[in-house]
Amino acid sequence: MTAKITNLREQFKTTTREELTRVGLELFLQQGFAATTIDQIVEPLGISKRTFFRYFATKEDLVVEWQTEMTPAFVNELNSRPREEAPFKAVSETLLSLASRINTSPEMALALMRLFKETPSLAGRDMERRMVWEQALTAALIEREGRTVTPRLKARITVGMAMTAWTAALDEWYLGGGKAELRPIMETAFSLVTDQQ
Repeated sequence: MTAKITNLREQFKTTTREELTRVGLELFLQQGFAATTIDQIVEPLGISKRTFFRYFATKEDLVVEWQTEMTPAFVNELNSRPREEAPFKAVSETLLSLASRINTSPEMALALMRLFKETPSLAGRDMERRMVWEQALTAALIEREGRTVTPRLKARITVGMAMTAWTAALDEWYLGGGKAELRPIMETAFSLVTDQQ
């Protein structure tokens, strides 16, 4: 009985968190990040401001929630890549996995990128999260390849090059209004790196 109550409580928490994220993002995209108050986010859900702060320390945390969830997803993707794949190829294919997520809802992805680019506090958080991804992927690459094969410096440079190409491809896609397919832009960016090697 206790396990059932705990399970229901966890489901409620997950649903509340998802609803706060959904309503918050809708409002941010409609009226801007700075113009949206926490009261406006919680009011349609019939919950208190205090409840909001049980789930998110700041409004920024609500926006970067999906990025936090991407860290283990990226590590799992890298770990599932074929062992014979070269390190840069494995990391670039891992990052390409995000393209399929973006392609399912390009309008939302474009609007979120605009939000990050137009809101200085979010731009800073975006950079923080990318650094977390880079560190996690570096650690996973070392583990995957073995420290003697791919020492820390080599792993950091490999992941750093892939992340730089990936970021440039996302920016290129954004500057084109999100009209083009993202994957070919990313593939071109990664090939430009390998052409230099």
